[in-house]
Amino acid sequence: MDLLHSSGVSSTYYLQTHFSHCQDYFLSVSVVTDLHNTFFLLFPICFHVRQVEAIKLVWVAVVGDWLNLMLKWLLFGDRPYWWVQETDYYRNSSQPIIEQFPMTCETGPGSPSGHAMGTAAVYYTLMSAVLTTVLKEEGHQVKKWCMRISLWTLFWCVQICVCLSRVFVAAHFPHQVISGVIIGILVAESLSRAKQIYAANLHSYLLTSALLLSLALLLYLLLKLIGIDLLWSVEKALCWCQRAEWVSVDTSPLASLFRNTGTLLGLGLGLHCPLRAHVNRVVSARGAEAPLGCYRLTCLCATLVLLQLFDSALRPPVYSGILFYVLSFCKSATVPLATVAVVPFCVTAALGLKD
Repeated sequence: MDLLHSSGVSSTYYLQTHFSHCQDYFLSVSVVTDLHNTFFLLFPICFHVRQVEAIKLVWVAVVGDWLNLMLKWLLFGDRPYWWVQETDYYRNSSQPIIEQFPMTCETGPGSPSGHAMGTAAVYYTLMSAVLTTVLKEEGHQVKKWCMRISLWTLFWCVQICVCLSRVFVAAHFPHQVISGVIIGILVAESLSRAKQIYAANLHSYLLTSALLLSLALLLYLLLKLIGIDLLWSVEKALCWCQRAEWVSVDTSPLASLFRNTGTLLGLGLGLHCPLRAHVNRVVSARGAEAPLGCYRLTCLCATLVLLQLFDSALRPPVYSGILFYVLSFCKSATVPLATVAVVPFCVTAALGLKD
């Protein structure tokens, strides 16, 4: 493993020294492809354009990130920014000096990469949905073939940029981002065949959210009983990060667990609450009338504005322990609930649409 890790550190050093002029680009790629933007931006857009694909998008993102957490806890993967400072591999040679950035100091284990896995799963789902829509339309086969090649080329370009970005900021080794992409695609492809997620009732959402949360906490407690602390990576981040303010509890494994389960529960509540039922009756009654286009656009704009204001206004205090996780859970549940039910109901009332 030392040889594999050392080659990964060399890759980071090479990127930071030869492509330092691309620093802002690599940092922005890591920010844009974070799962936070999937729930606050991609999901609202997708939901108000095509509801079925939006539901699948949330399931893929949540289940994929939960699986990523479980794999990180079981694989105990190091991260370059702390491994290079702890290892004895460079005892007889000079140690590469790698630079750190605010997004470098993530507190979870490194294998597989959450960014690479999440991006692969989410964008594979979106790309498959677009291709399905395009291929259903009438057109020449050559045109469809060119469209397919173009979209998949775009998909792999995005994956390469994400992988290079994560290696550049010294958050992951190359083998961690490659494995993340492969696993993410497998998760997306598996869930695309699970038709049960489209017909899931509120009980199914409650049960699934509780199951995901319980299994992760059970694994944490079981390993804790035999003397294995799954939060070992948090101590390494605090020890080896150059600036203490760069270490955020928001990147901890437990934080992602509560965010994901909260998001899935919020989606179930939104899809099966009375507000959503009223909206569905209005849309069904009006059929394909022209005002529905204006209605959907209004819902989308209102949702995006509301979510950005909500995200800026509610910042859970990172120093309050359990309260932070509770508030993160509630905040995550509010996002799909507002997107699916609250905003469409308010827009329906404001436009005076009735069933």
